Formats: sequence, C-alpha cells, structure tokens
Amino acid sequence: MSDQPKEEAVTSYKAFNADLACTGGDKPFQYEIGKTYEMEGNVEACRRGFHACEYPLNVFDYYPPAGSRFALVEQGGKISREGSDTKLASSRITIKAEIGIAGLIKAAIEYTFSRARPEGETATGDQGAASATGDQGAAS
Repeated sequence: MSDQPKEEAVTSYKAFNADLACTGGDKPFQYEIGKTYEMEGNVEACRRGFHACEYPLNVFDYYPPAGSRFALVEQGGKISREGSDTKLASSRITIKAEIGIAGLIKAAIEYTFSRARPEGETATGDQGAASATGDQGAAS
C-alpha cells in the first residue's frame, strides 16, 4: 500500500450487488451508470475511498459472479493502491458502462496481453525445443 495517494487517472472494473450498490463500510453506497462521484478527505485502499480493480477478474475476490453486477469505471483524483492485488481506492470514480461476465473476461484477456513481454529467443532459434522453425527444433 502506498503511503501518499497519487493523482492519476485509471481505467478499472467495479463490482456491485444486484441493486448497483456496494456494501463495504458503514452503509451501502448507491451508484448509477454514467454518474461521477467524488469525496473529500483521505483515501486509503481497503479503508476509505471508491474501490475498484485494475485487473478485471480481481472483482471476484470481493463479489461473487452470481447475483452481482459489474462496470467499467474511471478512477481519478487521489489514488491509493492495495498491495495483494490490483484493488485501489480513489477520491473520484465515474461509472462508465455496465458489463457482464463476458465483458470482464474479454477485458482480462486484453489486460494480460497488453502487459505480456516476450523475453529473449523463447519461441525461435535454431535449437528452441518448442520452436516451429529451425534446424533442430523438437516441435518443428
């Protein structure tokens, strides 16, 4: 968890109960698609702020797939990150669009591929065991 919240804009994913409310904290907070919400004061992941996850499937750590609703959101203002996954808290959140489980899965694939970085000659070369080319490739 970061000590000081940072000012940035983040695309993330949020889960809600069936009524589009979040039940964390003292009382449920009601959201609407297309609305922006802001808060004053300190922001701290897992304690205070508007929470969502950068990795789409992390939302299932907080809400079950059955009976929950999911949205693409944009977080801004002060941002505080949680250390164990991609959950973060912010002082501003815009509920951009409701997406279903298929939308979360598509977003998770895009998230993963956008961060994948090939290292070295892992899939090619003259003696690559899993290569599709080369003089001595075992899988050629």
